[in-house]
Amino acid sequence: MQREHVQRLTRLWPLLLLVAWIIFPEEWLGLKWAAFGHVLFTIFANDTEHAIGHIGLFLLLGLGTIYVFPELRKKLLLYFCLLLVGVIQEAAQLLFKHRWLAWDDWRDLATDLVGLTLAYALAWGWYTWRKSRMKRENTPFPID
Repeated sequence: MQREHVQRLTRLWPLLLLVAWIIFPEEWLGLKWAAFGHVLFTIFANDTEHAIGHIGLFLLLGLGTIYVFPELRKKLLLYFCLLLVGVIQEAAQLLFKHRWLAWDDWRDLATDLVGLTLAYALAWGWYTWRKSRMKRENTPFPID
């Protein structure tokens, strides 16, 4: 039991770093640090690339969370509470930009939801594939 707890904590810190990275206003840093801003505004030059960035970040967040907390596969509502990270991220951006909600903010939350949904589908597919494979090999399945 103690070893599982230590392993989970060891896996948790990269997930916490990812959450901090998602919430941190990169646009602000890009305006303050020219070299970072050049890279940031080159990579995310248009709305499509911006949406792909949101999907990618929340795909990583979803996969990382299910890796650390595999029991969330069975608790769908609790898993999708991760969208609160997106809400906090948008709120942080609004504070930085000194403005109210706009269409872009809702679109960003929708793309965050797409990333989380893709992560859940990938994790569910991997779990199903692995479970059927172990059943064929007649070995016990460790994460059930």
